[in-house]
Amino acid sequence: MTEPDGARSPRPGVAPVLSRPRRRRLLVALVLGLVVLAGLVVATRVPDPWGDVGGDVLYAVATYVLVILVLARVRPLVGGAVALGWCWAVEVLQATGLAAAVNDAVPPAAWLLGSTFAVRDLVCYLVGVGLACAVDTWAGARSATPRRPGRSG
Repeated sequence: MTEPDGARSPRPGVAPVLSRPRRRRLLVALVLGLVVLAGLVVATRVPDPWGDVGGDVLYAVATYVLVILVLARVRPLVGGAVALGWCWAVEVLQATGLAAAVNDAVPPAAWLLGSTFAVRDLVCYLVGVGLACAVDTWAGARSATPRRPGRSG
């Protein structure tokens, strides 16, 4: 039985179970929250240069996860290309001075737009998106593999 909101109820009178796409979206949203939290901790608590590098890698991972959350049916490599394109575009924007002007007008924007151009950041974004894409591909392959009876894991 399908409920109006897309949830399924295995038996009448029993609370509906989330559909597979809704479970995935909920999991992706949870992962995004955890990655953002980790990024804030690393960027504010870990001394540079590791805090800066770790924050950049986690920014790229969060961007990838956000792309997957918004474009739920996109393949990992396409999601990775979109996320990497966004990260690199933001980094290039920093070289123009436009990011600094926005940050002056809206200081919290610095968490999204950064402040100064650095070539190292481009590499960090590539690493972060690559890792996120690899984990997503691995997790997708793992969830698509049928489980044999009597085997957990």
